[in-house]
Amino acid sequence: MGSTIAIYSLWRDSEPWAKRTLSQLEEFETLGYDFEYYFYENDSKDSTADILRSWVSNRSGTFKSEVLNKKKFGRTAELGRLELLSDCRNKCKDLGSSSLSDYSLIIDSDIIFSKKTLEKSLRFLNENKKCVAVSPNVRQNIPDYVGNRSDTSYYDIFPFKDSYGGKANAWDDCPFRNGIDRMRWFSGQAVKCNSCFGGFFLTRTEDYNRVSWSTESESEHVNFCRQLNELGDIFIDPVNKVFTEIDLSRYNLETFKSIARSQ
Repeated sequence: MGSTIAIYSLWRDSEPWAKRTLSQLEEFETLGYDFEYYFYENDSKDSTADILRSWVSNRSGTFKSEVLNKKKFGRTAELGRLELLSDCRNKCKDLGSSSLSDYSLIIDSDIIFSKKTLEKSLRFLNENKKCVAVSPNVRQNIPDYVGNRSDTSYYDIFPFKDSYGGKANAWDDCPFRNGIDRMRWFSGQAVKCNSCFGGFFLTRTEDYNRVSWSTESESEHVNFCRQLNELGDIFIDPVNKVFTEIDLSRYNLETFKSIARSQ
């Protein structure tokens, strides 16, 4: 095939899922593309750094590990967390500043995906010339409490903005609120948006090199996608699914149901 794909990912205390994720990346290597890996890790207390250093040593790319002594945040919208994520993502991106790859794939290290995820994303990006980036339909193990259509729901609502700037529905099969967007989603058509991530974000390297992460108070992906929108269109593909596992013991699902129905 001749194309090269650069893969970027952040890691911290990732030992519980690192081997699964690396195994998924190894599946990519059966597709016939060339791959480069740019991994950035900070402040892990477990064996994450050793696992990654060993794995990357046999492959093209760069692994960087730092001790920043930064607070470990949960899944919060605290400004300190967003600023740290922006800084770390930019450091990770800088690792590939000399890359001559054709595509850049940014992944969350705990996302469950397969080589078909990559194949579908590449196909969509290449068949839609106005498309500058595409994200899959990232699912979580919380049911659709809005329409009761699925035993999973769309996960990554924090960085999401539709093409009108609107925010996402929570705990809904479809994150879009606009009726036409929802119709497209449920008919299996990719839907244009202003911002998303989905834990598996594919763009062309020439475009990736022109953007960076920053935040004022929103997800670091919002400003990142705002810059990409100046170069082309961003889509979410509802048919191309990836997954994340939420620790449900930490949440009151009855409260989720009540909020979802009020939407």
